[in-house]
Amino acid sequence: MDLESLLRDRADSVIFECLSGSHAYALNTPESDEDFKGLFVLPEADYLSLETPVSQLADAKNDVVYYSLLRFLELALSANPNIIELLYMPDDCVRKSTRHFEKLQQQRDLFITKKAYDSHVGYAQAQIKKARGQNKWVNNPQPKPRPEREDFCWFIDMRAEQSAGMPMRPRPLVKVDIELAHCHAAALEHAGGMYRIYHYGSQAKGVFRGGSVVCESIPIDDEKARFVGLLSDNQAAYDRAVRDHQHYWDWRDHRNEKRWQAQEDGLIDYDSKNMMHTFRLLLSGEAILRNGAPLVRFAGDKRQFLMDIRNGKFTYQDLIEQAAEKIFELGKLCGQSDLPAEVDKARIEALLKDVTGEWEANKV
Repeated sequence: MDLESLLRDRADSVIFECLSGSHAYALNTPESDEDFKGLFVLPEADYLSLETPVSQLADAKNDVVYYSLLRFLELALSANPNIIELLYMPDDCVRKSTRHFEKLQQQRDLFITKKAYDSHVGYAQAQIKKARGQNKWVNNPQPKPRPEREDFCWFIDMRAEQSAGMPMRPRPLVKVDIELAHCHAAALEHAGGMYRIYHYGSQAKGVFRGGSVVCESIPIDDEKARFVGLLSDNQAAYDRAVRDHQHYWDWRDHRNEKRWQAQEDGLIDYDSKNMMHTFRLLLSGEAILRNGAPLVRFAGDKRQFLMDIRNGKFTYQDLIEQAAEKIFELGKLCGQSDLPAEVDKARIEALLKDVTGEWEANKV
């Protein structure tokens, strides 16, 4: 089952849908995408099959995500911020809510524990890492053409060794006058990634075939007569460059252009949206520890503070210091809190069975 078939053929199993993300937080801008989350129930029989039941369905960009009831409760047990907030969504964001989901909402206090400190601080710290992690892509754009294998090869030209000022110095292959399509390669013993190269002219099969070095058996008579040098092939560096290139252009092709403009213009050196979410998570975790419920919809001074972060009005160092101070405050609140340390798993399991059983008894 995929997301499309769930929404088309099994819509009766969907017990909750909402508009989530920045629109729910009141932190959206005109350029913000719309994110949707939902919850669906599976029949008990699905869990008795040898096939692993589906736990989560999403579109290609993860803008639309639906969780099975079991997966939802598993994540809620660990106070996952993205899950807990669904139980406290503003009414204007709810697209569908059934009595089965309302049963979960009626017992949502079961999921409010001291674990909120670890989960919200952990997610906030992950956002901090992302804020600087993608900066390398902004400041080091990749060219559109894919990396070439030859760019990661070096050559010791034995034809020029007699006149070399510094013998046995490898040079970049692209700067050496040799056509590998007119050569054969043989692996150099006890030296990974090193090859002896022999010149065969137009009758050669070439060294690179299908993106890899292909070795040939070299006749003894050709060992001296056709040997021209040593090739060093840095396979690991090439593979890494290909991955970086793919990741960069996947990000580049799907990014929100306006979001990155400030960084590309050199106005800030971090992703302000990630840093905004850092403090959103910390403020929501603080609300749980103080008031027993997460803060989903922001307003007033808190919203203005978060939007100021998004608009790049703080330095990275200033935000890091403020985040450290807020995390310290949350640690003290957690120590003073009367919230339970853990979720009562037995009650959650009973809730899973109750909701599933009631849904099965009433489905068409």
